[in-house]
This record gives sequence, structure tokens and C-alpha cells, in this order.
Amino acid sequence: MPSSYANYLHKLTFSNDGPGYYRQVTTIDLSPWDIDTRIQYGVYEAAGPLAAESPVAHTHDFDQVMLFYGADAADMGELGAEIEFRLSETAERFMITSSTAVAIPKGMPHFPAEIQRMNRRFVGVTVSASSAYREKAYDISKETLDKAPYGSFMGGLRKHVIPMAFQRKGPWSYGPSNRDDSGGSLTFIRGNDVGFEFLIMLESIKKVPYRFGPDPDRPHAHAQPEILFFLGTDLDDVSKLNGEAEICLGKEMERHTITEPTAVVVPKGLAHNPLVMTKLEKPFLLMDVRPFGSGPMNAGRG
Repeated sequence: MPSSYANYLHKLTFSNDGPGYYRQVTTIDLSPWDIDTRIQYGVYEAAGPLAAESPVAHTHDFDQVMLFYGADAADMGELGAEIEFRLSETAERFMITSSTAVAIPKGMPHFPAEIQRMNRRFVGVTVSASSAYREKAYDISKETLDKAPYGSFMGGLRKHVIPMAFQRKGPWSYGPSNRDDSGGSLTFIRGNDVGFEFLIMLESIKKVPYRFGPDPDRPHAHAQPEILFFLGTDLDDVSKLNGEAEICLGKEMERHTITEPTAVVVPKGLAHNPLVMTKLEKPFLLMDVRPFGSGPMNAGRG
């Protein structure tokens, strides 16, 4: 019997034609699933301009979140690099030295940005709330760039630069219905007060079997779309997952096995889960991207 939901699983393919030192890049346009979103993932391999094709300040007519994180499952908060990132009309400088998300509402000038020091490779992810990428140059004078202040701890723009605070996710993290332990750590990045709503979760998986979610044996659905990424932690070769997971899709609970880096696209209203991590050769990552937040969750098979 042919699968009803196989088209919701998108195998990630990687290429080295990214700008500057951005390598092993994959981009997924979600418009075929009626989700107006574009997500790009890749690995930075050396210091230099963050985006060689658009090094100057620019704006977008859509909201955007940029993630910079290390992939060492033993310490997910360690970036191993220093990035100078400019925000707003004043080109305020922010020094990113640990795993961090930058939330950029539409119309906010940002860039230039530069990796000033790198001790090891790290991941860069861009989530754009538009399937078509567009940017408009924003003129900032050299004097403004040279005199721009460094972002203060209490400054008004600080809320847009969000530390990815990873916490050990042990047994009972989900409560009494799921006492499984992934062995790893978890962070939540939310768009609470940055001008738009989003939710991104990133979890390192170090132990299996591991069931995901507070009610692990039942499917549920969201009022907004969700994209689940299964990603490797070997930044020398991100084409390998080095693990296995099983996910059920639809009210029929159609089961799918994931053995390679994959994005599982879950449109709003589509029942999904149980999700179980079943095999592991090396730690791997689960990234849950909800570009427009979650909305209320509906449990059950319907």
C-alpha cells in the first residue's frame, strides 16, 4: 500500500556553494506544503564576513531568526567563535560568543556581521518567514559604523539577541507520563517580545530508546506548522545522522523511519507522533522549528 504521508519527509542534501566560508549548506523552501517559510542550514568553517553576498546593512519585508550554535553534544552552549553582529539604524554592535539566536523583525536593519575569531566550526541556521528571499540595502554611513556603541546588557535591542540556554534534560523532564532520558540538553527560543511570534527548540540526543513529548504514545496536532529536523553533530560531514528515529504521521499513525538528516514537515492540523529515537551511533540533534509559534495543541487521533 503506498504511503499517504511520505511527501512530508524531506531528505536534506548539502552543497559547498554557500557564500564565504559557509559550507555543507541546505535550503528548504516550504511553499510546496503551503507554508510561507524558507529555512537554511549550514556550517561556518573559517573566520570572515558572515554573508559574503550581502555584507552591507539591509532589511527584509519578512521576519527572520538567525541561529548560531555549536554541535558538541557535551556542551551545546559553547560556540567556539566570536561574531560581531550589527543591529538597527544605529548599527549597534553585539558580540556573540556562545550559542545564540538573533530575532530580526521585518524592517529592522541588520548587518554587516563578521566572524572575528574561530576556534572550531559551528552551525548557522536562518529561518525566514517567507519562501522567497528578498533584501533591500540600507544605507549606514562609515561614521555611524565606526562610532556605533556596543549593545548594553539593559539596552533596548538586547531582547533581540537571545542566548540559547541549554539545560540538562533528564528523566521526569516531561512529567510522570514520560520518564525517558535523552541524555542530552534542551533549549527553547521564543518570540515573546521581539515583535513577532516563533518557537524553536533544539535538543541533543545521547541515549536511546527515547520517546519525545509529555504524552509520548498519543498523536497531537498544532494550530500552526512545525518542521522537525533530524541532524548530525559531526560538522566535518553533516550528511550523516549516525542514528535512527521513528515518527507517526496522520490520524492513521502511519510509521516512518528516519536514518539520514531529514526535515519532517508538519502542516497545521496534521496529527503526528509518537516520535521515538531508536538507534544511536553518535549523538544527534532534534531541532523543532515553529515559524509562527504553536497556537493551541489538540491531542488524540482525530
